[in-house]
Amino acid sequence: MRFSLTSAANNALYVHSTHSTHKQGAALSTDITARKPAEIELAVANERLHLALQAGKSVGWDWDVKSGRDFWFGDLETIFGIPSSTYTGRVEDFRRRVHPEDIEKVWKSVMDAMKNQKPYAAEFRILRPDGAIRWAAAKGKFYYSPDGAPERMLGIAVDITERKAVEEALRRKEFELAEAQRLAGVGSWQWDPETDTVIWSDELYRIVGRDPNLPAVNYRDHAQLYTAESWERLRRAVEEALSTGAPYELELEMIRPDGGARWLIARGEALRDAAGRVVRLRGTVQDITERRRSEQALRESEERLRLAAQARRMYAYEWDRASDVIMRSAEVAHILGLKTEPKDTTCQQMLTTVHPDDRAKVIAATDACTPENPTCRVAYRVLRPDGSEVWLEKWGRAFFDEKGTMLRMIGMVVDITEQKLAEEALSSLSRRLIEAQETERARIARDLHDDIGQRLALFSVMLGQIYQAAGDEVRHYVDELRRQISDMSASVHALSHELHSAALVHLGVASAMEGMCSELSQQHKVEINFVRKDVPRAVPHDISLCLFRVLQEALHNAVKHSGASRFEVELRGTSGALHLHVRDFGAGFDPKSALKGGGLGLTSMRERLKLVDGDLIIESQPGRGATIHASVPLGLRSASARAGGKKEPY
Repeated sequence: MRFSLTSAANNALYVHSTHSTHKQGAALSTDITARKPAEIELAVANERLHLALQAGKSVGWDWDVKSGRDFWFGDLETIFGIPSSTYTGRVEDFRRRVHPEDIEKVWKSVMDAMKNQKPYAAEFRILRPDGAIRWAAAKGKFYYSPDGAPERMLGIAVDITERKAVEEALRRKEFELAEAQRLAGVGSWQWDPETDTVIWSDELYRIVGRDPNLPAVNYRDHAQLYTAESWERLRRAVEEALSTGAPYELELEMIRPDGGARWLIARGEALRDAAGRVVRLRGTVQDITERRRSEQALRESEERLRLAAQARRMYAYEWDRASDVIMRSAEVAHILGLKTEPKDTTCQQMLTTVHPDDRAKVIAATDACTPENPTCRVAYRVLRPDGSEVWLEKWGRAFFDEKGTMLRMIGMVVDITEQKLAEEALSSLSRRLIEAQETERARIARDLHDDIGQRLALFSVMLGQIYQAAGDEVRHYVDELRRQISDMSASVHALSHELHSAALVHLGVASAMEGMCSELSQQHKVEINFVRKDVPRAVPHDISLCLFRVLQEALHNAVKHSGASRFEVELRGTSGALHLHVRDFGAGFDPKSALKGGGLGLTSMRERLKLVDGDLIIESQPGRGATIHASVPLGLRSASARAGGKKEPY
């Protein structure tokens, strides 16, 4: 126990006594007056330490290794979330407060320091009771007994949460910078001329093709990185920058360690000290190899295009709608037969060279361009200065503003005169072939009717005479022969009508089609509904014959292949056109595959319609039947009057 006594001089004496709990007995007391001021000073020092730790967001600890007791003091609330300046617990309490992902690393460091009698240092996260996470940097030291056993550990931990946040932000910025450099293909560098120390960014290592674990190449060895011509230009630029501080920007060719060539844009600038002396250079290196390759590829492509344009006889154009100016490539002179170098022209000037019958469709093709469908394609004739005609096909792509107003158009114009001549020759051949086919059909039909038909009729009469003279046994066979001859006569009549329809000539296309549907319906025991609507009385024979043959082919194919028992046929006239629709409710098919396979039926329909400027559309899906649409214009389709005085693009 401790107590104080007052001396005769009225001074306090501090006495330390060992005593017994008995009321009576002997005691031994020690005067500790001289030691008491030191303890007071130590208490004051401890208080100052506590205040300093709290002010500095720090905590101290004293761990009794043998007992496992752990005494903490300082700013426990900030780091550990404990509303107290001191806390006594067990070391396990501390372990529970360390972030689960860090506890193994922290305790491993503690054990390593204890075992090897070395200072302890670690950075780790603390998980506070409120869920907040704080970062701490801890340093500590173990104290050992004379026999080397660890007795206690003293240490201090400082809150470094703000520092970690700054470091993380810096890492993010560095990562973003590195990513930006990687995406842009730009590396950065710094050079201290005095020490020849060079610093490269990661991206510059990648551009150069150097192992990032190696030091950057010093300035003296940069000559090995470039071709001789590029190095000489770079060397002069660097010397100028060191001498005058002038910045530079150069395109250089680099040779990488693997022998591959890269093209770079090297930029550099000088940094000066307070006295204005150049002390460092810094800059960037941008990899433009792909750009150079693209530029080279573009030049080669343009050259190939120019050669192709000459060989293919085509020219490029660009039309600016606001100024109404059309710019054309040089090939236009040869195609249009111009004697002078082609100059820019306007829409109206160009339209004057277009054949009058084709101006309307040229205008309409360009008018049809929209932001959703900005392309056009149209074939037309142009009158050359010498009076000859040339067929051209224009391909265009229009560009629009945000309001949907056309701004400009670019494209190609191809000379298709030879193609058109070949098509006309083929069309003429097809026409003659079909005419010959129809002539032969008519001849065979006449032969069937006038010869075979008459002979069968004569056979029937003769069999009738035999029937009258024959006995009952023979009459049975004669009846069978007469029946077969009657069937043959009907077949010959139907075949003759199919080959050459007299109704088509005398009654018109609608009646001929109706008769055909009726005959096929009876012949194949199927239902064919025929409807006519607004069919003109006078239809040109070539159109009538074309549509009649298309219907004939369509119905024969449908009856043979669709498996349907019901069909619908409609012949409808509209303003300036005649339309035929044939629909079945059978198996259906894939139109693309059928056309690609070159089925004679569909090919024949298409070729016939082409001769009368008609169109063929086939709609079908497997299992959903099929519909064939054939349309043929009646009369000339010309809208050239619309072009008069109207400013339209070419």
